[in-house]
Amino acid sequence: MRKLIFLLTLLFVLLFPGFVFAVGTVVQGDVTVVFKNTFTLTFTCTGDAADGSIPNTDVTTANTTKLKGLYLYKVEAFPTSEGTAPNPADVMVYDEDGLDLLGSEDGGTTAYAGLTLVHATLKRTTLPNLYLPRAGNHVNYFPQITGVLTLDVDNQTTASANWTIVLTFVR
Repeated sequence: MRKLIFLLTLLFVLLFPGFVFAVGTVVQGDVTVVFKNTFTLTFTCTGDAADGSIPNTDVTTANTTKLKGLYLYKVEAFPTSEGTAPNPADVMVYDEDGLDLLGSEDGGTTAYAGLTLVHATLKRTTLPNLYLPRAGNHVNYFPQITGVLTLDVDNQTTASANWTIVLTFVR
């Protein structure tokens, strides 16, 4: 019976390697104190081996607890040192109600301040942004964190690319 299970598992791995090895990953660090009233949360991303994508990633319960009451100050993205360079990709950071804190005008489908924030060779930084529909304008603002945040990276298509995203918060 063990041999049969082993052979079936081996057959699955050989016939369907995309299912086994192609999942993009996001490793979320712990909230770190950078300075007295400044905190960071780092996401180290590796694109899917087939299409370069990563799953949307919720901030952990432990990190959310540490972030509540703080204000999102900036978002940085850069290629991970000695990794495979990513292609330009869009970043969105959603609050617990699905609002993109980087200013998407259409409910989080199209990036605004996070547009092409991920770059193949450069470190890029953006500020949180709020779209004001009545005025048709955007303003930079610093939203207070009241619940779970979700990281979303779209349009990154380089297989197995490596990049890092850092969220900075202030008290």
